[in-house]
Amino acid sequence: MKIWIYAWRFLKHAKSYVWINLLGLSLSLACCIILVRYLYREQTVDVHCVDRDHVYGVKVIQGGNSYLGTYGGYIENARIDPSHVKARTQVRPLQGSSYVTKDGNRFFAKAIATDSMFLRLFPYPVHLGKVSLSAPNSAILLKDFADSVFGTDVNPIGKTLRFSNGKDIVVEGVLDRPANKVSMTFDLIVSSQLSEVWDGVMPMEFYSFFPETDMRLLEEEARKPRQILPYDDRKFSFSFVPVKDIYWDQSIQYDSTGQSDMFSTGNRTHFRILCVVCLLLLLVGILNFVNLYLVMMMKRAKELDLKRVYGAGKHDLFLQIWSENQLLTVISMLLAWIIIECVQPFTSFLFGYTQSYLPLDGWISVGILVLLPLLLSVYPYMKYTFGRSVVSLRSIGSGIRSTRSRMAFLCFQYVLTFLLLFLAFYFNRQLKLLLEADPGFRTEDVLIARLNYNSGSLSSPEDFLQQQQRLKVLGDKLNACPDIEIWDDSYADILTGDMEAVFLNDKGERITLNMRMASPRFFDVFDIPFAEGGLPKNVSEVNGLFAAVVLNRAAMEALGYTNLSGAVLTETVPMMTRGLENNTLSVSAVVEDYYGGHLTLGKKPTVYFVGNLPMGEVYQIACAPGKIHAVVDYLRNVEKEIYGSEDFEYRILEDTVREIYAEDRRVASVYQLFAVMSVLVSVLGLFGISLFDLRRRYREIGIRKVNGAQPKDLYLLLFRQYIGLLLLSCLIATPVALFLIEQYTEHFAVKASIGVGGFLAVFLSVALVSLGTLYWQVRQVLQSNPAEVIKSE
Repeated sequence: MKIWIYAWRFLKHAKSYVWINLLGLSLSLACCIILVRYLYREQTVDVHCVDRDHVYGVKVIQGGNSYLGTYGGYIENARIDPSHVKARTQVRPLQGSSYVTKDGNRFFAKAIATDSMFLRLFPYPVHLGKVSLSAPNSAILLKDFADSVFGTDVNPIGKTLRFSNGKDIVVEGVLDRPANKVSMTFDLIVSSQLSEVWDGVMPMEFYSFFPETDMRLLEEEARKPRQILPYDDRKFSFSFVPVKDIYWDQSIQYDSTGQSDMFSTGNRTHFRILCVVCLLLLLVGILNFVNLYLVMMMKRAKELDLKRVYGAGKHDLFLQIWSENQLLTVISMLLAWIIIECVQPFTSFLFGYTQSYLPLDGWISVGILVLLPLLLSVYPYMKYTFGRSVVSLRSIGSGIRSTRSRMAFLCFQYVLTFLLLFLAFYFNRQLKLLLEADPGFRTEDVLIARLNYNSGSLSSPEDFLQQQQRLKVLGDKLNACPDIEIWDDSYADILTGDMEAVFLNDKGERITLNMRMASPRFFDVFDIPFAEGGLPKNVSEVNGLFAAVVLNRAAMEALGYTNLSGAVLTETVPMMTRGLENNTLSVSAVVEDYYGGHLTLGKKPTVYFVGNLPMGEVYQIACAPGKIHAVVDYLRNVEKEIYGSEDFEYRILEDTVREIYAEDRRVASVYQLFAVMSVLVSVLGLFGISLFDLRRRYREIGIRKVNGAQPKDLYLLLFRQYIGLLLLSCLIATPVALFLIEQYTEHFAVKASIGVGGFLAVFLSVALVSLGTLYWQVRQVLQSNPAEVIKSE
């Protein structure tokens, strides 16, 4: 008990240093805990799966396209031996605007059609009812969706809803969302038996195999390229992806199915970056703590050495150092959690979700309280246990070696700080480039709306004639609106729906291009200019088949053509030319490139098959300048008139383009924020170190003033070593930052310039804050009376 009393007594006597140390360590710990909780959430995606290491999704690979699908499909020679399969489920993420109708009100939902095995492999917490999909009309709702449909005070079990395919479904259960993050989000589960035909819906399969199954052999067999049908030359191969890796597999494409809003993907690079940020912040905090604790130890070096002279053993000294660090760590942890609680609304906004308390928080706290004091005690113990007592008695921390060790710690701390700031500056510069760059197509005043609810993949009970009549009325309404300049209906918007295919040029070379079906109005809606050639006049009169082939500049370059003359394209697998005598097509026009996704992926070489094709439910509408909200109100009324509902889905294209860089913004913001925290911790360290050094030199400063030293001379004398420290730290951090930036942007098609001016601005900002702190302390010393200083010394 005495050792804790002595530790508390010492901390009370060194108040200024203790509070500086506590504030620095608590800030560092708070930032690290916030980041660790976020990283843990990213690393535990889909842990609600019964065994995410051994439950596998099927990745279908065809050409350059990869997507989650079914194993084999129609391929007879691609079958899995049933003796290996422990469980299998098939899931259909329903395309289009799925919805349920209750009392004439329509409620849109992200829906999946599946079987009961899905909920055994991916169990969700049951809120009400049961989770069986045995009956064809069974349905299970997620609680938040059930509350929006029925209200919070109504039990939805047994209630009947009309699904968007015209069939009634009965609510059998309500599920809570799992506490962990999921890679596939949905609001509603319907039985796959609800319909015999799910046209256009790409099913996905998940398998659980018996432990004795040799997955290596199964994977080798799956990766063999196979042909689907005798007349279809396309080759398909498959891969089994563990559920734990699906979230991180960026080769899996969801846009081509139009279901990207149901799936989330992770970025390993961003994850690693934030891991490094967390580690660097912890290092900065530990270095700051150890450095300031050494200062506190130097002030009592004589006391420690006298204890050693009078028989105190190494064990006693270690216990004393450890107990003091343990008390400081406990107080820092309490302060850190107070800080975390206070900034909870801000971190929720920053990360996009509320960080709830988990068992992980307890393990983090216990781990820090046990390991950190031991780690913090090692260096001070080694320094004061294995040194010669007479040296400490004589110098009490004023020797050259002691000063150098303090400055070395502080220098390393600033190296880490400059490194974080330089990288944060570059990420911010890269993000600004992405947000301000012209994507190459019109985004202002363009609306993406789902209006044709009967043309999706789900079967409609209404007859074909009534559906066509509604579409005609819808088209007439759009044409009649004075605030709509031009519109285009499609199966996907401009940012989704692309797929890759292999074509031949005039030399017989195989070239992979993006393929997209488009109407003639597509280029007008988005102001995509023609660089060469043009569309035939009769293209709008062609029904059911494309009338023209258009390439963008990137495709022309990929095919090796310099101009339109003689440019041809041959399908290696007849899809668009199936049934035609010749699968070699002449190119009618060339359009300018645009970025159809993240800028760093570059411009996709694309071939457009243009015609008056039957399109889907996605309407891309170019509005008159400043009239986009008026068009939204107009469409609400149109929807109510045609479909009896005012609630329709729409997106503003400008916002959608910005959402592409949402993760970049989040990482840049997190990086910038925590880099600033690193500066704050480092400045606190500088404040504590300089406070000790200046107090140690009070007599020297007083004597120099008495002998006529001017303030500018004293400022230069006291600032000199710290200015050198900042310059050295910057010189060490700069090449490391440049190397990391080069590695990070190695595969970027578009990257921001590094810019010497930006790095210089970062250095000057840190120097200004640091030296400003130092200036305040030096000014206090210089304003003191030299005679009083010398007398008190």
